[in-house]
Amino acid sequence: MPYSLVNVPALGYDLVRLPHGEQVALVLRTALACGPEELTALAAHHPGESRSPRWDEVLGGRRNQTLRSTLELADRALERAVAGDAGSSGVLLRRLERAAIGDLPALERVLRHDILDWTWLRSGDLAVQDPELSRGADVLADAAASAYCSERLGDGTRRAMAAPFLAARVQADGPTGNPALDGLLAAVARCNESDREAWRGAVDEQRPGTATWAPAMHQATWAVHLSERLRAAADAQLAAVVAFREAGFTPRDAAYGVWNALSGAVQATVVADLLPDADHDRLTAVWARVRSRA
Repeated sequence: MPYSLVNVPALGYDLVRLPHGEQVALVLRTALACGPEELTALAAHHPGESRSPRWDEVLGGRRNQTLRSTLELADRALERAVAGDAGSSGVLLRRLERAAIGDLPALERVLRHDILDWTWLRSGDLAVQDPELSRGADVLADAAASAYCSERLGDGTRRAMAAPFLAARVQADGPTGNPALDGLLAAVARCNESDREAWRGAVDEQRPGTATWAPAMHQATWAVHLSERLRAAADAQLAAVVAFREAGFTPRDAAYGVWNALSGAVQATVVADLLPDADHDRLTAVWARVRSRA
């Protein structure tokens, strides 16, 4: 499944389950905030000819399969290990913890073509990325890939791919600018174990109404699109990835529904002025329950 600005919640679901997914989110938030000046600053740190062999390591060889392939192999091994135990709920949860929605090419595409769509020069059906700005995009793509594929890269390669981005000092990791949203994310980031248990318990309480969550999320996403808030909503979801990880939630929590609960609350908050009350209440139900317990 390709990532896009429309389905950043799905990208977020992958990122919160990766060891360094919050670093990918930081790079993408930076890309969303970039203009020509920032991309030019990034381009000044382009690694040049050394970039190609590093990407060969990212993309080539058995050790560096795509994220999807790696997780699929792990899933098959798990299935063999539990053969004959078809009723095991742990198998399904384990698959949800590991199964990837997208992959590295999808990540690079959403970065270059969706987030940095304004850097492309077009004539009819032809399009080419501005040569200088493309070098800045390379630096962003390298940093994102180094974190996305951290489990499969040597430490030296990973650090070398991230170094130009860090040296440029253009990271965008501040608040979203939406007070209600920033309050929600700050509260999540401060979670302790008692707070995490409150989120898990609230997710359990809301589980009988799971079937109504997807239609409500669809309505919120449609409202985001119609109101031309795709970039703001994407930034909000990526900020939520960082908050989720700072809170100490695990891939198991994400698979169990905590990420969907947070992602839905974030999406509803972005379009709180447009979303019908019933859909808003459904998407923020877990968050409302956690606050009431506090």
